[in-house]
Amino acid sequence: MSSGSQGSDPADSRDQFSRVAEAYRTSSTHSDPVSLARFIDLADLKPNHRVLDIATGAGHVAVAAAPLVKEVVALDLTAAMLDQARQLAASREARNISFVLADAEALPFPSESFDRVLVRSAPHHFRNLIPALAEAYRVLVPGGAFAVSDCSPPPVVRDWLEVVEAGRDRSHFRSRALEEWRALLLAMGFTVEHAERIEQEKDILEWFERSGVTPRDRRRLLDYYETAPAAIAGQLTPQWREGRFYHRYWYALVRARRPLHSLS
Repeated sequence: MSSGSQGSDPADSRDQFSRVAEAYRTSSTHSDPVSLARFIDLADLKPNHRVLDIATGAGHVAVAAAPLVKEVVALDLTAAMLDQARQLAASREARNISFVLADAEALPFPSESFDRVLVRSAPHHFRNLIPALAEAYRVLVPGGAFAVSDCSPPPVVRDWLEVVEAGRDRSHFRSRALEEWRALLLAMGFTVEHAERIEQEKDILEWFERSGVTPRDRRRLLDYYETAPAAIAGQLTPQWREGRFYHRYWYALVRARRPLHSLS
């Protein structure tokens, strides 16, 4: 679930995701059938499609897409994550998936070689998002679509939550607001066909556990929540229930298309 553009150093990302790779395969968030189905529907997959799943992580998107298309290439920077993806694919008997260890900023594929490029729950790690988007555009066939889902709180909440994001995962770089996604994709030459922000309730302790947050950092982050200004708390609506801590969380769901004909 990583790119060389993550965090302060690509080695940080590889170390972080190598430590927690198995947790991502079993993660209820990443394997959630409702959000996976929503993302797969967004991608508008066809039986003849060749699909690239960037930062595949434990392979949930690749495995969900495989029965619907001709071929899936699952790519990640972290070997341990690809091992988890292979295990998941084998358990689901998904035989049309190949696995590639590579960087999202330097895709090892010819131009115009995929009908769909997908990336889910990963771009918030990308320090240099624009080169990765340029590569996604390059490898798409004209008329092909790029589908992305990632954490995307409203701007007023996003800046406050960045402390929590970075505190639980040192490879986190930045959550992009939905408005930022739209502007970035348009600037790259894409046509944006769909852009929405999905709201969900998040189990924050499970989120910390999946990332391997230490007890000391967990206490520090929970204390930080106690300092939330009223405007932030009003958006998050945090609450404890049966020993678990929950608050509202948001995801962007965006589909953009490479035009059939270049404007240049």
